[in-house]
Amino acid sequence: MAQIRGLLQHEAEQVLALWNENCIAAGTPLPDKALKQILKNLRQYASHKDAHCLVAEEQNKIIGFVTFCVTSHPVMPGLSGEIEELYVQPQFRRNGIGSELVKRAVALMKAQNAGSIHVKMCINNEGSKAFWQHLGWDSDMLVFSIYSDVPGDPQLQSVWDAITV
Repeated sequence: MAQIRGLLQHEAEQVLALWNENCIAAGTPLPDKALKQILKNLRQYASHKDAHCLVAEEQNKIIGFVTFCVTSHPVMPGLSGEIEELYVQPQFRRNGIGSELVKRAVALMKAQNAGSIHVKMCINNEGSKAFWQHLGWDSDMLVFSIYSDVPGDPQLQSVWDAITV
């Protein structure tokens, strides 16, 4: 079984490569600007008190990771946790590694007093949906989004651009 532990700052590039591997498999490799920002973020995960990255390591090679954070709302009471990214290389799946990454992430968020924990996923990702259902998580929300920079989707970009104050 893989060893689960916190990300070390010098390992950020390895996790970034896995992150991009996941995006490439989904058909949307990360653009250079996003790669640079995610690398910067990953380096901060290694030492941040509220944002974390755990890695799964087998034979001195990182084979998976999970990023997550605990946040508060400016006026609502309590803390909320969010699993942001979870990835295990395909050849290592179905061995409990993803489940263990999630279990450890949830334990750390609970230790930080998160009262609820959420994960967002692409709506058409049936594999992810099955994974979270297998863990017993409830599919109780649907998230709608708009983004500021969508050059590959003029219709979605026009939704963002049309909103002014």
